[in-house]
Formats: sequence, structure tokens, C-alpha cells
Amino acid sequence: MQEKEPMFWAEQLARQVIERAEREGKPASIRCGQTPSGGKHIGNLNDVVRAHFVYRLVKEKGHDARFVHSSDDRDPLKDVPRKLADLDGNWHGSDKFPEMKNFLGRPLCRIPDPFGCCKSWSEHFTKVWEKGLNALGMFPKIVSINQYYEEGRFDPYIIKVFENIETVGRIVSKFQETKGEKYMPFDAICPNCGTLSNISSFDLEKKTVHFNCRGKAIKKKCTEGCGFEGDVSIRGGKLQWRFEWPAEWGIEQATFEPFGKDHYEGSWKSGQVIAKEIYGIEPPIPYVYEFFLVDGQKMSASVGNVFIVQDMLKIIEPEVLMYFYTKRPGKQRDLSLKDIHLLVDEFDDIENKYFNPVEDEKEMANVKAAYGLSLAKVPKNKPLRIRYTFASMIAQTIPQDRMLEKAMEMLRAAGYLKGEPSEEDKKRIELRLKLSKYWTEHYAAEEYKIKVLDSPPEELIGKMSERQKRALQILSKELAKKELSEKELQNLFFATAKKSGITAKDFYSAVYQAMLGKNAGPRLASFIPAIGQKSVAKKLQQIS
Repeated sequence: MQEKEPMFWAEQLARQVIERAEREGKPASIRCGQTPSGGKHIGNLNDVVRAHFVYRLVKEKGHDARFVHSSDDRDPLKDVPRKLADLDGNWHGSDKFPEMKNFLGRPLCRIPDPFGCCKSWSEHFTKVWEKGLNALGMFPKIVSINQYYEEGRFDPYIIKVFENIETVGRIVSKFQETKGEKYMPFDAICPNCGTLSNISSFDLEKKTVHFNCRGKAIKKKCTEGCGFEGDVSIRGGKLQWRFEWPAEWGIEQATFEPFGKDHYEGSWKSGQVIAKEIYGIEPPIPYVYEFFLVDGQKMSASVGNVFIVQDMLKIIEPEVLMYFYTKRPGKQRDLSLKDIHLLVDEFDDIENKYFNPVEDEKEMANVKAAYGLSLAKVPKNKPLRIRYTFASMIAQTIPQDRMLEKAMEMLRAAGYLKGEPSEEDKKRIELRLKLSKYWTEHYAAEEYKIKVLDSPPEELIGKMSERQKRALQILSKELAKKELSEKELQNLFFATAKKSGITAKDFYSAVYQAMLGKNAGPRLASFIPAIGQKSVAKKLQQIS
């Protein structure tokens, strides 16, 4: 009987990677990379997470694999981002570092760290990035492209480019109309000023290139050279991206690499040809993903609306952020920070299904794969969690030293907690209380921001109908009788509205006006237990 094709996208890729590695008779080499040009945002995280998922699955299936992440630290500084992250992931306006504009066009590894805590710009931002990856449970081997050049690992590929320079020109002219057949895809680093400049000739015997330091066009700008003219070793420059990327595949013997749609439509197409015709290697198995928006906008370091891992871990747990990337990557999504509670709820529901399986085999296969990859290690028992918006309500309405106690009280009342919680469960609940509080203060929509009034405002009471006031009196008496579950509260709301002869909308509006001074608010069946039924009952008794 033929084995069924796995449905989860990363499972399918892991199988392809294993088949190719076995065919080539070597360990699977799973590769990704980033340029440490600044605080790399969660869109850039796509490369690493996709590679990490496949790497984990290949290893779990018992096959040897390595996970390599290049830091393209010899790339030039193209622009100074509007804000820069320190080693703790805190942002600072780049206007505090005006001198950094003087280094445009120089390799990132040869630019000083603006914060002065690391040897270079590239080392600083690679560390910021690595800290974020590690916090999510990802530990790729991060390699320096600059070091690879210095060690001569690029030498064979640079030489092949110069040996086949006519073929190089022919290939590139097909993909870039601005490049002619005499094009040489190599830049020299000026030993005088440190700026990258185009070369004019090369000497294969001496392994040198000749150049005149006139700067070069970078990101629609042109850097200024110093006018120096001379020769440098091929290790004193760098291949341009279309040729450097395929060379990295060769150095790492890459089996698999994910990348965004922009590379697929650009460098990937020429890279395949260069890999085969110039370098004589097989390109890795590709996986193209769609970019996602944050709050409806594309993130841009130059604009400044970027969020790094450290930003996200102020509002959600690592496993929730990882879960976001398990979704099929071929579809563009919008990650809304004001609606982040919906993503958390979705993760909680997936977790619940994992520990309480449904009958649909296809659904469960995806649930197991997505949940399993979201966590560094799947727990034996279902973790104790509190709903995100409920945690937000507690964090806003209960003193900090009583928040955990109140959360546990509510979980017991709802039947989710029997006996004493473990220390891990307590830490998990405390963390969610902390995260939801930060979310409420910085990103949540107004309806989730709560300030419970000491007493109902008289001007709003005066605008209420007599039926609304009667409904509040009925609700007050019922809440004072005994503690009710969320479901019982929900039934009470509809019964009270019906008994009072008003619509559910008018009923809810009256309660929110009495408690918050506005017509809408958080889910009432969760809100009342968070405040406390008796406390709500006393406030509503004041209305007549």
C-alpha cells in the first residue's frame, strides 16, 4: 500500500530534502541568510523559520542535517535606518548617530558599531538578530561571509567567474537590460577609503583586480570614491549579489533554501543558470513564500515601521509567534497588532485540539504538525492557559500582586483548574498577564482598554430608558445571588434583556455605560468575572 502524501507543507519539503540528500550521498544542508543592515524585522524571519521547520523535520525523521545561516556582512551599508536596536532589542532614533551617514557604501563588517559595544556594525546587528532567533528556539550555525572571503572560500567561484567572463556577460544581459556583455560582477574594497567600487580589469595569474575608486550606485544613490587607483587581491572585494548567492550554495553544498517572492522573480532565475553554467553545481531545492503586512503596511527599515522578534515577545509567547509561521506561506497575510488576541486564541484552540483530538484525520494531521513545530518541545500534558483578552482585563483591573491569584480563581470557577497548579503553569499565566497588559497599553483597540468607573456617570444614566434601568436592576440582583459560569452569565444577559423588553444591543450598551462610561467594551461574560460579580452588582445597584 502506497504511503499517503503528507499534507503539511513542511512535511512535504522535508521528504524532498531527504530524497535529494540520499541521492547525493551527503547530509542535508539547509541554508538561509540575512544582511545585518540593521534590526532585521519579523518579515525577514520568514527565511529562518521556514528553514528551521524543515531542518527539524529532517532530523526527527532520523536523517543527518546541518542548518546554516549566513550573515552577509560584507554587503555595503545602503542606508541608515530611521531607528536602530541596541543589544537588548530597544529602539533608538538614528538621529542620535549622525556620523553613520559617513559610512554609506562601505562593507558592514568595516563600519563601527553605533552603540560602541561590538567590534562592528555587522557584529552588533547579527547579535541582535541571533538573540531573537534563540529566544524562539532556533539555533542555526551563523557564518560570516566576510570571513569566508578572507579564508579564500570564495576564491574558486570568483576565478570561475573571470575564467568565463564572456559567458557571464551573456547570461546577465538576458536578465538585466542595463548590463552588457563586458559586465564584470565584482567590486573592490578601496584600501584607502574602504568604499566599494566597480573594477575595470582582473589578473587571473596574480588573482588581483584593478579599479579606480569612484564609488558606485547603491539604492538609487551614488557613493563618493576617493580617486585611489590600484590593484587588490580577489579576497579584497566581493562578488555582486547575483553571483555571490549561487556561490554560497556551492560553499555550503546547499540542499534546500527558502526565500521571498522578490528573489524568486529576480535573482533566483539567473542564479540557477549561473550555478549550473558557471559554477557547475546544482541549485538547492527552493521554497518561495509570500511576504506579510503588519497592520496593513509593508515593513520598511528606512520608513521605521519595523518590528523585530524582541518587539513581538513583549506581547505574545514565542510559541504563538512560531505558530504564525506554520501557516501555508504561499498566501499573503496581514498581522494586525491591534488584533493580536485573535492569533493567540487561534493558537490556544490548536493546542486544545492537539490534546483533545477531533475525528477529522486531515485536520488533525495539520494540527499535530503546526503545534509540534511551534514549540521547541511538546509538553506531555496540556498546558494551563488563560484567554488573552481575559488576561488583559485582569491585568487592567486587578492590582499586580493579586493578578495571578485572581486568574487562578477564575480558572477554578470555570473548571479548568483542579488542585494546585504547577510552577510552570503559574509562570505561564503570569507571562500572559504581563504580555496582554503591554498589548493593551500599546496596541489594543479602545474597546479593550478598560477603566472601571467608581460610579455610573449621571449624564449617561439620564439618557437611559426606564427599561434599560430596569434591566440593570434585574442583572444586579441576579449577580449578587451566586457565582455564575460564563455560559450561565451569557444566558442571564439574554433572559434579562427579554424580560425587560429591550434588545440585546440596548442591554449591553446600558451595562457598558454604567461600568465604563461608553457604549462598547470587552466580552461581558468574561469582563464581569474579572471585575467580580459582587463588585459589579454594587455598582449597578446605584442606578435607579
